[in-house]
Amino acid sequence: MRYPHNQLDSFRKIGDNIADKLVMQLFKANEQNELFSALSIEQHKNLHTTNKELENFLHSKKAKPNWLEEERLLKGQQVFHTFAMPIMTLLGALSLPYCYAASPGNKALVATAKIKQATGKRLVDTAAFIIGVLTKNSLQENGNGHFLINKTRLIHALVRYHISKNWKDEDGVPVNQEDMAGTNLAFSYMIIRGLKISGYPISDTEAEDLLYVWRYIGYQLHIDENLLPQNIEEAAQLEEAIRKRHFKPSAEAISLTQDLIKHYQNYFPPVAAYLVEAQIKYWVGPSVAKILGLTDDFLKDEFVKGVNAITEFKNKNFFKGDSYEVMMQDHLRLKNIFQK
Repeated sequence: MRYPHNQLDSFRKIGDNIADKLVMQLFKANEQNELFSALSIEQHKNLHTTNKELENFLHSKKAKPNWLEEERLLKGQQVFHTFAMPIMTLLGALSLPYCYAASPGNKALVATAKIKQATGKRLVDTAAFIIGVLTKNSLQENGNGHFLINKTRLIHALVRYHISKNWKDEDGVPVNQEDMAGTNLAFSYMIIRGLKISGYPISDTEAEDLLYVWRYIGYQLHIDENLLPQNIEEAAQLEEAIRKRHFKPSAEAISLTQDLIKHYQNYFPPVAAYLVEAQIKYWVGPSVAKILGLTDDFLKDEFVKGVNAITEFKNKNFFKGDSYEVMMQDHLRLKNIFQK
């Protein structure tokens, strides 16, 4: 599949009409507190709202696509369980910086101000969403995954509602279809690339299954199916198209990246904090690192390359898998710190 510029340009004009309409209605009726209350709920079974439209939206899901195989969703979620800890590490050090490099999409992140004001909480919230949709059985009939997906749709709609007034038309709408597709790639295809770079023994079949889960999540997020790659080859083509269109130096890219690095330096152990910038450079690669304003430091960069070479060897030969429980312990620890 190819992704011509005119097609991608058209997707920049589209958000999520159903979610946008609901958010607008709630504000117009002065019922935004119902929305904020619902967004604070973590489990669908705990949702209590007097607004039926909001309740129905949060419990809704698109009809099953004709390509859906329930067994493959479970297989993809098992891949997450196997590589959970490295996946969540790559989320913060690869996926997010990758998103920051894309302009004008990164302007929406800066405009919300939440990244800058509460980086730790935003990271924990993002991690909670990924854990929630990729935990085993979360996308089955009684799972919590679709509820979390619909919450995310409403959060995106809130962003569009609040910043559209000061948004340049030539940038498309905030959090548009192309930008959402790019984020979906950051959480799927780029994670797979990061696992391979780091030597983790993820098979081609496992990689395709993990991408498949994200294809379904993207479908439920109401991303157009033309922007949801069916396989790794198509994902590589879409990633290249978006990167060539939007990855460029910007004040937003540098600001967001520096905020992320400062956050890590404040909470990482001393050695990890000292090397965090070099580690991000290693994963994103030199061209993206330059866009993000990451500086060269020969000693740090060479040391990190050496450490990663050793780590890659260990991962290829000794990785035992099933790191879900370790990851959850770490996530709950961070949650207690940043969601107080």
